[in-house]
Amino acid sequence: MKDCTHPTVICINPYELIRKYRCNSCGEVMMCACKEKFARRFLPHQLNCGNELNTNRRIPVIIGFQNGICNTCRGLPEEAHPMAPIYGRTTKIVRYYWREIAFETIRRFGEWTESQGYSNWLTARVKHQEKYNSIEREVIGEIKELHRHSPKYVYQEESQNEVLTKYQVEVVRLDGTYVKKAESGVVILDGDKLCSPEEFAAHHFEKLGFKVVFTESVPFHALFGIFMWLLIQDQSDPEVHMVGFGDRVAFEQAIASKQIWTFLPEDFGTINYAIRRATAIDEHFAFFPEQKEELLCVFDYGVEPSAILRQYLWAHRPQNVTKAREIVSILPVDITRRILRYLVADYWKRYCGWPDMIVHNQDEFFFAEVKSSKDKLSEDQKNWIRGNSAELHLPVKLVKIHKRSVVERTTR
Repeated sequence: MKDCTHPTVICINPYELIRKYRCNSCGEVMMCACKEKFARRFLPHQLNCGNELNTNRRIPVIIGFQNGICNTCRGLPEEAHPMAPIYGRTTKIVRYYWREIAFETIRRFGEWTESQGYSNWLTARVKHQEKYNSIEREVIGEIKELHRHSPKYVYQEESQNEVLTKYQVEVVRLDGTYVKKAESGVVILDGDKLCSPEEFAAHHFEKLGFKVVFTESVPFHALFGIFMWLLIQDQSDPEVHMVGFGDRVAFEQAIASKQIWTFLPEDFGTINYAIRRATAIDEHFAFFPEQKEELLCVFDYGVEPSAILRQYLWAHRPQNVTKAREIVSILPVDITRRILRYLVADYWKRYCGWPDMIVHNQDEFFFAEVKSSKDKLSEDQKNWIRGNSAELHLPVKLVKIHKRSVVERTTR
């Protein structure tokens, strides 16, 4: 619509650097002109399409750059869209200001590479990653100072204690003797042995007559791939198409990577997939085994045909499969089914944050997350606790190992 003034728009994916907006009145997709100069100079490959957040569908940009589209240009406050905390991105400054950091880092690095005779900053980054990282650290420091004086975003995340109290997570309090300046992270003295916080907690439960299986998240990814490959890669699904990704094994072995091709739905891992495929998902679980022995047989059968999907999910290692099978053998069948339904409903928002271990005996089981004296729940772990309270309803405890004393470093 030529005469549309685009009075209200919706950002189709706030996690893109060059955001795309859909007008609620005319339905056209566009970008804000305030980013045009930067985008054409440094990110021209991002101008034709956007990835819709909850579907992963490629949405074509119809009318290019338009004036007064983003919140800043409309005089509205910018909404916070923090990135999930991962290695190298754990501080709130980096998680909340990721977009501002990227814009300024790319701009400065791009100008530096042009002064060095490069025509493409992306090509130069491959050879000068240290320079890029150095500029990024400078930018983070400057934004941190700006936030201190005039914050753009307000951090509104629940604290660890708020989450534990709100969702009634039992806390097991242990006392430990910590080793000063240990070379391998946090180390605790258990009798005359040195161990990690997780090992210390496991020893505690083993003394009480329990068995312990160390889990975290990846075995559940393997579990998902093995039981769900037939549904996910169903070629009768009209959204399934051929996709390529790098060989995970080659990457880990630092050898020349090869491309792996497989079939995946375009909206895999999103809430839209679960809505669109609700009937197929119900039919899949209608044939889910009721007996543990049969379930383990289905698991064993699914290991080989799920190999490529598990590679895609980074759950390809033999130890991931071994651990996943152990989980299946411990948990009641209905709990395994519940976990799979929980994951398929919104995989990419639910696949992280799983607890460190499953503690079990013949009569009971529970999940346990272990934290040393100064360690806190990550945002992914808080999200898992919220999801567990709302849908999974699994027994879970937080093991907190308080620092009773500190000894000088010794050898294992």
